[in-house]
Amino acid sequence: MATDSGPDSAVSGRRRNRQDEVLQAAIEVFHRKGYATASIQDVADSVGVLKGSLYHYIDSKEDLLARIFEGSDEQSFAMMGAIEDRGLTAVERLEAFSRDWSLWHLSNVERASLYFNEWRHLTGERLQKVLKKRHDYEAAVVRMINDVKAEGKADPDFDARYAAFFILSAINVLSSWYNPAGQDPPEHIAQVYADMIVGMVCHSHGRKRPRKATRTVKAAKATKGAKAKKKTTA
Repeated sequence: MATDSGPDSAVSGRRRNRQDEVLQAAIEVFHRKGYATASIQDVADSVGVLKGSLYHYIDSKEDLLARIFEGSDEQSFAMMGAIEDRGLTAVERLEAFSRDWSLWHLSNVERASLYFNEWRHLTGERLQKVLKKRHDYEAAVVRMINDVKAEGKADPDFDARYAAFFILSAINVLSSWYNPAGQDPPEHIAQVYADMIVGMVCHSHGRKRPRKATRTVKAAKATKGAKAKKKTTA
């Protein structure tokens, strides 16, 4: 069996380690200066290498941002998968997700802020990949809420899709107001958020969706009225 103990492996290991360093420096620089204002030179200065050396690890500034997002997606889906593997009830899964996802934001303020504020700078395939990941994550939260409904712990008419948007929006802005020097530790804040989210899902009254046929009838009546008026004035 081959081993990774040769010179080439050592060089590869150093390169991987330096790549992690580059990504972490980019997270800090992009968060502090804003992606549009920051430059590759700023990242190189933060790492302590020449600008040209940075291109051993990345293709472009946008490539660097996309890699940061890729790492964020990997962490978020890994967290979701770990919760699914714990054999919890639907309500327990919702609580665990709300707590763990909130805690991730509070523990990764710079990375989280970039993901939800700077994604519009991506283009083409990179942008489409990030948008698909977001939609997949939203769908996973919708399924989680529907599982709570299926267990009889939430109103049958409770709108899981809107609830998912509400939950994710609330958690996504944690990085915009959280102060690490504040009096409450992140674990406490995360649990408070989880308690509120579970309470909202399990104790809110649902609202039936208006039937599309109702809108069609109204439109038909409006058209009929317009024709009658036109006939009268003719």
